[in-house]
Amino acid sequence: MYANREVFSNAPLALVVAEVRFTDSPRLRQQETLDAMAIALEERFPYSKPHVHFNIIEPSGPDVPPQVEQQQRVVLTNTASTESLTITPSALTYETTAYREFDDLCSGVTAACDALIGAKVRPALLRVGLRYINEIRIPEPITDVREWSKWIDSSILGPSAIGSHDVAVRTAQGIVAFDLGDGNGLNFQYAALNQNPIVQPQLLKRKSFQPGPFFVLDFDGYHEFDAQDAVPLLAEEAAKVLTAVHDPAGEAFQRVITEDARILFRGGTA
Repeated sequence: MYANREVFSNAPLALVVAEVRFTDSPRLRQQETLDAMAIALEERFPYSKPHVHFNIIEPSGPDVPPQVEQQQRVVLTNTASTESLTITPSALTYETTAYREFDDLCSGVTAACDALIGAKVRPALLRVGLRYINEIRIPEPITDVREWSKWIDSSILGPSAIGSHDVAVRTAQGIVAFDLGDGNGLNFQYAALNQNPIVQPQLLKRKSFQPGPFFVLDFDGYHEFDAQDAVPLLAEEAAKVLTAVHDPAGEAFQRVITEDARILFRGGTA
């Protein structure tokens, strides 16, 4: 585990997503297969909700209008509607708005992979990813992005120093991509915003929050598999990737926040 790891009682996590993407699987268009998966996973995800998703297909030429593709999905949820598993012919997507521990998330994803194999779905892996989206809100007004320096490390807010201190900074955002080695990567995005929340899940309930300015810290760790050297879907392979990118994401989060933020996330007053 990484340095300074801590489970916060008032963590700013708005959404955690783990995705296992694989080659197209026609069996996952068959109701019999979907029913078998739902039965295998019903202890953790007892509710099944058919859901229609619309994809916009980019035009192939200047005179060709965009096309809208309708895709039927099956979404399994827990009783509290804080945890879901979406099944499509090319991906399993786990989402939670009530993240507890990494081991709990990992067990949910590996159980889904085992259910796929049990239903005779054996595709090749394309990508495994783990994403943590934080929306940090504090109990005091923010009228200038520079005021986040009490909660967010100054290295993130550095560019805001370019402008005159007589002029308020309204927003700030950026993205950094890290190469973790062995085919693993970590994309980090940040933004100081005053708008509607970034995370607005359709089928899950998220924790209540006070509207107003917030700071987004978005960590997306992943491994992309070589299409020329097929790796079959296995729960162990998915868990290996999730474990490899989890620690770098957590370590980066600890480096971005300040001690005042840690006190706040513990439920105290900074």
